Amino acid sequence: MDAAIRKTIGRNVRKIREASGLSQIKFAMLTGLSRASVVNIESGDKGYNINLLDRISTFSNYKVEQICSTDLKIPKNLREILVNHHRADLSNYATLNETPALVYAINYHLLESTFFESPREINEIKLFFERLGWRYLGTSIQNALKRMPDKVLIEEHELKMRTYTYRSFLYNKYL
Repeated sequence: MDAAIRKTIGRNVRKIREASGLSQIKFAMLTGLSRASVVNIESGDKGYNINLLDRISTFSNYKVEQICSTDLKIPKNLREILVNHHRADLSNYATLNETPALVYAINYHLLESTFFESPREINEIKLFFERLGWRYLGTSIQNALKRMPDKVLIEEHELKMRTYTYRSFLYNKYL
């Protein structure tokens, strides 16, 4: 398999997994793959058996051709689509209804909300997620937000020492 095709497939599988709100371990479990296989596919560096893509295809309801495409479109509500698709499979259904991966929660809920248009402290962001029924550690949220400099603006708090505020960088562009 061509290296460019492997890279495209890897990007697409990662997009599907992240839009599903799943960690690599949970994605591997739901697709019947090993975590190492998921890592190898997402990295695009190593070859793999086409049967692995069939398993991802079966789980995600994407055709293998779509997974190989450079213009794969992922809907914002993919997680909800998969929950409905796997409703009859109690194991998959239960896993898809667990707390999603933090990156999913940030990208598909926090950054999409008007809540994040104004500066927020970590405790406020924790409460935002708790209202959705999801619990994350404040340090985990901080670390994840720091890894998103193109999406999140981090500033020192105006009044509190050693405290930071976070808000959508997208909103800040229009100020």
